[in-house]
Amino acid sequence: MNRVASYPDGHWSLAVDIPYSMGVMQGGLIFTSGQADLIDKGEVCNPGDLSKQTAAAIKHIKSIFSDLGSDIEQLTKLTVFYVNNGSVDQQAYKTEIAKILDTRNMPVVAMVPLTHFFYPGTMVEIDAVGVNDKGARHYVNNSDYGPVSEGFSQALRSGEFIFLGGTTAQAACGEIADPNDSVQQTHLALERIEKILGEFGADRRDLVKLNNWFVIGANAKEWSQSAQVRADFYHEPGPVATGMPLHSLGAEGVCISTDCWGMLAGDGSRIDKHRAWPEGHWDWPVHLPFKHGLKCRDYMFVGGQVSMDQTAEIIDPHSLDLQTARSMQNVEKVLAEFGADNNDILKLNTWYKGVNDPDRDGDTLHASVNIRSSYFSKPGPASTGIPLENLCYENLLTETEVIAYRASK
Repeated sequence: MNRVASYPDGHWSLAVDIPYSMGVMQGGLIFTSGQADLIDKGEVCNPGDLSKQTAAAIKHIKSIFSDLGSDIEQLTKLTVFYVNNGSVDQQAYKTEIAKILDTRNMPVVAMVPLTHFFYPGTMVEIDAVGVNDKGARHYVNNSDYGPVSEGFSQALRSGEFIFLGGTTAQAACGEIADPNDSVQQTHLALERIEKILGEFGADRRDLVKLNNWFVIGANAKEWSQSAQVRADFYHEPGPVATGMPLHSLGAEGVCISTDCWGMLAGDGSRIDKHRAWPEGHWDWPVHLPFKHGLKCRDYMFVGGQVSMDQTAEIIDPHSLDLQTARSMQNVEKVLAEFGADNNDILKLNTWYKGVNDPDRDGDTLHASVNIRSSYFSKPGPASTGIPLENLCYENLLTETEVIAYRASK
């Protein structure tokens, strides 16, 4: 299936020229770049107004799906990056998002609270994934697995794809199990993931991609405690993974949230997976079962790539520019293991350490995006870049993950 790229007429742009597409469709999957309430040259509309910006971002997503020849009913997952200083009721906000979406289907959602964005006044950026398949969908919404939100499912299956939204240790009533205990909450979240997968006849071995969000200090010791729990849970070789520290997960006491993808054949059988770990590639400070790359069917998933060596030492610890370039080079190395390259990338997600300074954050974004952009030509992949207070390790300044597709000959 040929790739289709979208950049609707009159759509917003950043203050610097980029080769990315606003949306990409290939192999049945649809990806959008992170959508925000902007106009030309990165000008922010409705500054500080979360509700109006959310409505605008969703309107942009609908426009992109339509431009790709699909529609919003094919939406399967949202990742909502939004500013929350403690004043936003996350459950109420999810309900608001569902009403704005106004779809018959029940996508999953991952909520990611931030302290700030790259352009002052920006309150939200929303990523969307769709499966362009009008076949039957199967949903999981069970209060045993945590809060049930109107308009969203906890998990859904569309064709061979299984999507799980943000899974935490929070009970349906809002009570937090083991408040602020990352290890115990990780155990509980992983148990829930296994049970949810079981609703589709799948298990942890069918996962291809994880995103772990946690409220933990930005140092290797604190990160490694919950990472070890995950290491004991997943079979080796495991899926690809990306982990990011946050200041909050939207509810006091919640410190772990995991959203993930799985793939399972239509007859319920397990799909063959091929994994990549280039020779001499960087490694974590503790042994983990995750691999840098995983190929399932014609899709390639690359876990978060960083500027690190085999002994988990940061390379170029004080240079965002050099770390960004090395992260992209590491992405290329992983894709090469599958006989693929940057031209096969459908979606690029980058997190970088922001400075939370209205006069400088735009410059930080532009420095990062200009280097990443140099690896692509128009029409490039869909792309999202998000500033964080910290990354997993001290002096780590950026991390990039990708999803790619190359049709088998």
